[in-house]
Amino acid sequence: MKTINTKESITVVCITIILIMSAPSVFAQPPDNAAVLYLRAFIVYEKPDSDFNKILDDLRDGKIKPNDQIRQYFEKNRPVIEFVTTASKIPDCDWGRDHSKGFDLMMPELATVRQLAFMLVADSKIYLNDADYKTSLERCLTIHRMARHVGDDLIISNLVGTAMNSLANKHIKIILSEMPADIETLEWLKNQMLDISSNTPSLMSAIINESKISVKEMRKEKIDQILENPEAEEVLKSLSKEQIEEIRNGTETFYEESRKYYLDFIASFQAAFALPYENAQRELNKLNEKIKKESLTNSKAILTATMSPPIAKLCTLEIRKNTDLNATNAAIDIYIAKAKTGQLPDELPQGLPKDMFSGEDFEYEKTNDGFILRCRGKDLSKDEIYQYEFKLKK
Repeated sequence: MKTINTKESITVVCITIILIMSAPSVFAQPPDNAAVLYLRAFIVYEKPDSDFNKILDDLRDGKIKPNDQIRQYFEKNRPVIEFVTTASKIPDCDWGRDHSKGFDLMMPELATVRQLAFMLVADSKIYLNDADYKTSLERCLTIHRMARHVGDDLIISNLVGTAMNSLANKHIKIILSEMPADIETLEWLKNQMLDISSNTPSLMSAIINESKISVKEMRKEKIDQILENPEAEEVLKSLSKEQIEEIRNGTETFYEESRKYYLDFIASFQAAFALPYENAQRELNKLNEKIKKESLTNSKAILTATMSPPIAKLCTLEIRKNTDLNATNAAIDIYIAKAKTGQLPDELPQGLPKDMFSGEDFEYEKTNDGFILRCRGKDLSKDEIYQYEFKLKK
């Protein structure tokens, strides 16, 4: 799917969609559709130039403290932050994407939403510096809620949402390491994060949505666009010229059979995706090898081989996202236990969210300055075991 991020294109799209979407509910405050407020934020957002963006990067990375120049920039952009904060709390978000465009569908909002997520992190750092921990955390929660609004449609938008979830969790961890043991704020954060975790968009839903577009695009008049896709290059290398010509000159029966084969593949993918992680990876790798092999001899499998997503990798990304969220939620419970008793628990409390790579509780280890939550199962794509380190305020 295409994305565009030029200022001019975004402004035109924003104004058009705002007029269309806000017309029926001019007097609604806030509107029923979060996209209306996001798009208003896009219009008034003052994007930093490259030099000032470097300053904001240093602020986000903890290399500098907020100064007058930074505070003035955020004061100018205060309406932007108010728009996105309000928008993030609205349940529904319809970006007005025209799926009938198929592969030509444009999603200019993705780039700008990511920029606003980085802006929120920098604003969170200002409040952290000023010891306003709850507002600092609220900025991270807003990123999580925005991720829900961009990640419920297609694969690319879901992956952008996943990156935003990871960004928010990273900075929640930093805030937790610097804030005092405030039970009320920690309990509030726990409830907010539980709501976010229960409403995180499913990658499988995005895959199914995108498969519906792919099926519609599997037709003769689109074949050049399909075969020119960089993801099709590896498959095409293994085919003869005769096989490629057979696809280009395929009859409607050929395309109908290709579409059925693709839908059967997606159904098998969906079934494997629902298995525990290790079993899912095994089945998805088998399925991937099957498609590659059959595409060499079965012409109706070729389009599936060229258009299917990297299934095992996507499964791992979904498990990693959910494990990251679970580790953050489990850590908050441990911080609450510490706030109530004055010391870290000797053992992991019962009933905490689990490591999704293994389906078991995280391994818990106290350290000199905090604690570690370690996965018991590997990320099989990287042969790596993840661990999440949390520190206590000194």
